[in-house]
Amino acid sequence: MPGGAEAGEAEEEAGAGSGSEAEEDALWERIEGVRHRLTRALNPAKLTPYLRQCRVIDEQDEEEVLSTYRFPCRVNRTGRLMDILRCRGKRGYEAFLESLEFYYPEHYTLLTGQEPAQRCSMIL
Repeated sequence: MPGGAEAGEAEEEAGAGSGSEAEEDALWERIEGVRHRLTRALNPAKLTPYLRQCRVIDEQDEEEVLSTYRFPCRVNRTGRLMDILRCRGKRGYEAFLESLEFYYPEHYTLLTGQEPAQRCSMIL
C-alpha cells in the first residue's frame, strides 16, 4: 500500500510539530510566570531597536508597542511587546532573552538561572 507509508510519515511530522509547539509553550510559560514583574520593570523603548535588528518585530510592531495613544501606560506597552514576541514562537523567545541579557541582566538571570554572557547575538 503506497499511501500507507506517506500517511505514517505525515503523522510523524505532525507529532514532531506538536512536540516543538509544546516546547515553545513551556518556554513562554516560564516568562508568563513572571509577567507581572517584567511588565513593571522593562522599558519597551529600550528593547525594540534590538528586536527589530533581530527581525522578530517590524516597524509597524514597534510603532504599535510604543504608541502612547493606544497604550498610555508603559506596563501595557511592555505587555503588548511580550504578546507580539510570543506570536513569533521560539525565535521571539530567543530574541527576547537576548535583549534581556544585554539590557536587563538581572531579569535574564531570573528567567534562565544563568549569568549573562557578553557575546554577539546568535540570531543576527
